[in-house]
Amino acid sequence: MWVLLAVIAGCVQTVRNALSRSLTGKISPTLNSWARFSFNLPFATALVLILVALNGAPTLTWRFYLFCTGTAIAQLLANVALIKAFERANFAQSIVLHKLEVVFTAIIGMWLFAETPSPLGWAGVVVCTLGMLLINLGRERGPEGWRRAVHIDAGAFFALACALGLVFAGFFLKSGVGHFVLANPRVGMGRFEAAGHTLFHTTWIEVVLLSIALVLRQPQEFRLVPEHWRRMIPLGMSAFAGSVCWFWAYSLTLVAYVKAVGQIEVVFAIVLAIRVWREKEIWQQLPGVALVTLGIALVVLG
Repeated sequence: MWVLLAVIAGCVQTVRNALSRSLTGKISPTLNSWARFSFNLPFATALVLILVALNGAPTLTWRFYLFCTGTAIAQLLANVALIKAFERANFAQSIVLHKLEVVFTAIIGMWLFAETPSPLGWAGVVVCTLGMLLINLGRERGPEGWRRAVHIDAGAFFALACALGLVFAGFFLKSGVGHFVLANPRVGMGRFEAAGHTLFHTTWIEVVLLSIALVLRQPQEFRLVPEHWRRMIPLGMSAFAGSVCWFWAYSLTLVAYVKAVGQIEVVFAIVLAIRVWREKEIWQQLPGVALVTLGIALVVLG
């Protein structure tokens, strides 16, 4: 189940990132993030209302809200960082480098959250990492030789910052789901109900925080919403669909495994980069894509 959810999430997230990238330069990174979460909220609200109608109102603890808030803040910072990466680097490179989150997830998960992958799972993580570096090596810009594989420019810095933010968002939301299940034992092992409630509460917190930030710093940005709402609606829909799959998958297995399988997004991102944005340097990065695919297979087997 979690493998299927991670693959679907990776596919949908590619669409969401492409829509977000298409708004880059037209609106600010903050409004771009606001659109993602604000147009996501109606769908998350509808899901929660259905869950409450079917199962009754759940018990929500302060610890649950604490982890929802932590998830919201980490996810917001990560999303803004990714949009800034889109402004400074090509689409494929930004997606590829922020997918190094799988390595950060394995290390931080073992260090802080007692999540230890199996040896084969670790092998998959390592292979995925090598694939990421090989893709980076295929860039047209940067220093000569192998130094290009680890060269960090402004676009790469923001993509890696996004990766780090997503790691903590993943662990915080899994902890939130765990506290929801503890307070509502009837939820059981499937945990879809817990994922739905966690998504809703995380999303409304994100919308409140971003709305306050825009009102205080860039109130004029709201005038651009009527101009771009047609693109913002599918952005919110795809964000909702991806979030449901991510949240549910995180609750079922190790966060590192979900993120590793979710790297299938890299393949879709490269196809978009070639077909839509005509980023020709991507052809040199295809060997790295093959390694990422192999790494995903190792993680699934592990």
